[in-house]
Amino acid sequence: MIVCFECAPRTKILLERLVESEQYKDYAEAISSALENLVVLENELSGKGALMIESTDESVSLRVQPKSGKASKRGKMAPRTKGVSAKKNSELQTFLRNIPTQVPEIFQSDKSSKPSLSLANPPGDVWTIGQEIPLERWIFGQYNRLLPVKASCRALANLLDGKPDGVSLDEATSRISEEALTLGGFLAHRDKQNGTKRDEALSTAFPSPNREIEKSRLRYANQFVASISKQGKVSGLLMDLKLINHTGTKNPRLMLTEAGWDFAKLQNPVFDGDAPEAMQKFTAEERYFLLDHISNSVPPEDFAYRTILEAVDGGAQTPEKLDAALREHVSRDADRNLTKSFLASQRSGTVSRMADLELITRERDGVKVFYVVTDLGKQYTQNKVIPLHRRKHFE
Repeated sequence: MIVCFECAPRTKILLERLVESEQYKDYAEAISSALENLVVLENELSGKGALMIESTDESVSLRVQPKSGKASKRGKMAPRTKGVSAKKNSELQTFLRNIPTQVPEIFQSDKSSKPSLSLANPPGDVWTIGQEIPLERWIFGQYNRLLPVKASCRALANLLDGKPDGVSLDEATSRISEEALTLGGFLAHRDKQNGTKRDEALSTAFPSPNREIEKSRLRYANQFVASISKQGKVSGLLMDLKLINHTGTKNPRLMLTEAGWDFAKLQNPVFDGDAPEAMQKFTAEERYFLLDHISNSVPPEDFAYRTILEAVDGGAQTPEKLDAALREHVSRDADRNLTKSFLASQRSGTVSRMADLELITRERDGVKVFYVVTDLGKQYTQNKVIPLHRRKHFE
């Protein structure tokens, strides 16, 4: 839905500052968050008197001042906290007090060289490498990061140890999403310490205590572990990338594919590194491994990467221009019903995954974003990306 309104120059400046701070991706997110906060305040004030916002250096809390009472001298205006409510703030403070000082054990590697579990065949595919694939059939744009993929593969490898028949979907989603919430807090703390910008943040896409915790966990479980539809279809980014598969449909059990196992066991700078200031999401070996796997085994992702790289290299270097170029890849049947927001989501999600693999970078000029193809991106379009473990055969 599009809403137009008059905006005073000062208000526009404030909006621009909020977006430039990179707490919000655009004006819409900043305005939506402001409205949510306003509703919280209105609800708290209704029939109760004044609402006092109390702050310390470490926390923000809300307190209702009865109508008959006088405002507390302690009450003062505090910096705005996104989506704050009394209940949410309590959950947040409880969570923050228990942030670990290291990556949770389930995401750590045991460095074993051979699998102690059975591996699944990769999921089937209706597409083949090189085939033109309509944009609406690309991997879902909400699956917008790849570091959670690494985390979930690593966690599954640890959960599956000694379970040759796989781990139940319920156990996997519950256990991994719970641990991912803790991991998300740890990574958010690291991002804050290092002053990481939004695009490069390690914590993006992990469950966040700054939103409703249960909903945040459920989103992670559905998107980055697996979910099952009423028709018994198991889906999620790990399935789409063919890193996991499942047995059974009524009570599915998840298993890693060979590619999923190999990816899980590769060392990672975030989960296995010692330096807290290290900000690389993946090693070169991990990136080359995924690119080789995608270019040979995941047709929708491979086609999406090549399409975007070609469009950006041809001049579609802004979100608006790239969306216009990508609309040409929408099928005729879907074009009439495909919304601009869905197209933008497909573009944004794919670009974010490509950025994690260093195929493309985002450059910012104020609130404007420009896409640039990297040298690795150019190698990918020319089929010159060779995994590190295979390079010796080509030298």
